[in-house]
Amino acid sequence: MPPEFRKTDHNHNGGWSRSFFTDVVTVEGPKKLIYISGIGSEDPSAATPQEMVTQAPGDFAEQTRIAYAKIKDILAAHGATFADIVRMTTYVTDAKNVFLYHEVQAQALQGTPPPPHTFLQVAGLAMPEMLVEVEVTAAVADA
Repeated sequence: MPPEFRKTDHNHNGGWSRSFFTDVVTVEGPKKLIYISGIGSEDPSAATPQEMVTQAPGDFAEQTRIAYAKIKDILAAHGATFADIVRMTTYVTDAKNVFLYHEVQAQALQGTPPPPHTFLQVAGLAMPEMLVEVEVTAAVADA
């Protein structure tokens, strides 16, 4: 009999995002895969999209720190750490921040080797004040 396969949707980013996307999808079988949607500096207390506010507007480094703190918390909620990340994609509105981004990323990872990573400049993100959004896939041994 093949191993059981389960896909579960999770929302960690407050109520506002539920009508737009799922924050995290986990796939469990022999391994548990954790798919985290783009995480930025939006305030997680917003209950609706109309109430959404970007934290640290205009401050790329702080928005990146906020995103990584949220990712760390989401990973922990699913039994994972930064060391379990197998893929990362970062979207920025200005590629000139590439070196600053990697500096903040290194601080957040605290010595964990950086995962495979794609860094993309885009015309805009969900809110005009958002400067960075990070998407992550992680894998852990199924418990």
